[in-house]
Amino acid sequence: MPTTTMTQPLPRSSTSQSLRRLIASLAITILCTINLYYNIYNLDGDLLKDIARSYLHPIHNNGQIEREQGFFDDWGASNSEMNKLKNISLPHGSFFFGPDSHQVDIPESDVFDPSASWSSLQHELLDDDSDAINVELEKKRCATYDFGFPDATMPLKRRRLFYGALISGDSAEVIKATSMEQYNIYHTVSLIESNTTQNLTPKKWRFFGSKDASKELNWLYQLFGPKTKVSVDYYVTSQRKDQIDGDELLIEYFQREGHSYRWKFNGMRPDDIAIIADIDETFSRDFLRALQICDVPQFRPGQSCRAPKVYASTLIFESSPECAWKTKSALRNSAGRGRAWFHPDAILGECADQIGDTKLHPPTKRDRWESHGTRLDYYGHDNEYTYYDTKVLADLNMEGQGPLWLPHDFRREEGGEDAWKNDEWESPTAYHFHNFFMSGEEVRFKYSTYGHADSKALVKSLRHIHADGDIMLAVMCALGNHTEDTESSFESIAGTSRPIYYLNKEARQARHSMWQDIVRRDEEMYGQSNDIDDYYEEEEDEDEEDDDEEDDEEADEDQEDDEEEDEDQEGEDEEEK
Repeated sequence: MPTTTMTQPLPRSSTSQSLRRLIASLAITILCTINLYYNIYNLDGDLLKDIARSYLHPIHNNGQIEREQGFFDDWGASNSEMNKLKNISLPHGSFFFGPDSHQVDIPESDVFDPSASWSSLQHELLDDDSDAINVELEKKRCATYDFGFPDATMPLKRRRLFYGALISGDSAEVIKATSMEQYNIYHTVSLIESNTTQNLTPKKWRFFGSKDASKELNWLYQLFGPKTKVSVDYYVTSQRKDQIDGDELLIEYFQREGHSYRWKFNGMRPDDIAIIADIDETFSRDFLRALQICDVPQFRPGQSCRAPKVYASTLIFESSPECAWKTKSALRNSAGRGRAWFHPDAILGECADQIGDTKLHPPTKRDRWESHGTRLDYYGHDNEYTYYDTKVLADLNMEGQGPLWLPHDFRREEGGEDAWKNDEWESPTAYHFHNFFMSGEEVRFKYSTYGHADSKALVKSLRHIHADGDIMLAVMCALGNHTEDTESSFESIAGTSRPIYYLNKEARQARHSMWQDIVRRDEEMYGQSNDIDDYYEEEEDEDEEDDDEEDDEEADEDQEDDEEEDEDQEGEDEEEK
């Protein structure tokens, strides 16, 4: 069990400590309730419109969306405007497709040049989009990842890359970090927003329906470079909580399906590359360039599509560029465990839903409406194809082929190879900027409303939200405490991979200082106790007290039942007499 150097708390009685925690919990509850209020309600006074949107369901004959009976009659202008967008209705909800960045005229007041703030080193690394291919440079790059270089039978050209990620309340900081790494590389960036969280908590549209939304959208259009088509599309689910059976990631799976349609609208071909990520994840720029030109076995034409993935070896930053987990390779001579991550994921277009050929790759069976949700066991789930072979391919006199991959399959299913640099450190090929939020309230909102939600997150201190992992590491890092699982600073990270955005020392310091301020305010409100065991023992004591009360109530009820049975028996005896 790794040890953490921790500052000692000031001594105080258990009563005063409990009182402080109670006051802090009430304060955080009030703050987060206010935050949730503003996420649910329109600030201009049009109350409950966003809640109404979360009860929408598709009408398949005309592509419009309609409310469940009994809800509000006036949706407001934003709903009617959304219905004007190109839309597709599926059994689980509807997608509305906005314009891409090449189809809009951005007002002069919103125009900006992301490269204006780059350092000279960042310019050197990012000014690499020449149409001319430096063969010797690219051969060296491919060898770095154990990829071959195209031979005389292969076309020497850059593949087109198509990207998909969900977007919600992600901070501008993290979007700037990932988009800089990707600047002018992608053909298409497909971003999809929903008006609910993964556990169906309603929330406002961030990129639709207001002047502020338009300004944010115009900002987003320009971050990824003028060569990239950037779009934000919108998903409205028709599902209720009782329909997802507690599997909150189902909503994420459904929402990701929109990427395939956007890629198809933008002209994706079977020889293009599809990449699925979270908005806070990115392949390194050098690896993206390698995927464009190297001889990657998974990208050769004629794939069976059973194991088509190339996935990352990922360096994880927690809340600050100065707070990083050590990778597994960096811990070969250490007792630490570190943290492994394996996203983003890339596959060839011929294996992607809506792009590949269903005659060559017959559909598999899934757990929702047969064609949505997770693959069934033995129908390709966890790379096991026994029933797919015997009950799908055999009927078609086919063998060896696999089904096309829905966007969420990229992350959910097995089948492919991970990639890292072929250097002495096995340097990573991707970065994950995890929990780079701008306030403690944003952290709590995430952990209380998204996948694997913690019902107590709104009233916990930051360090106790995820006490054995992510947030605890970030809090300790902000306080200057590190373990054998973590890097001591950005500069101490082993290997040759560094995110380009944070090569700027000022950007690193600004983000780390902000995170330290967030932690400092949280510690002042909750106190500086590091005794996590005591914290959970208090919770366990409260749970035990609740259990004891329930046992007492059950015992009282049993006693009452026994007394009633005795009275009934006495009555029967009297009647017999």
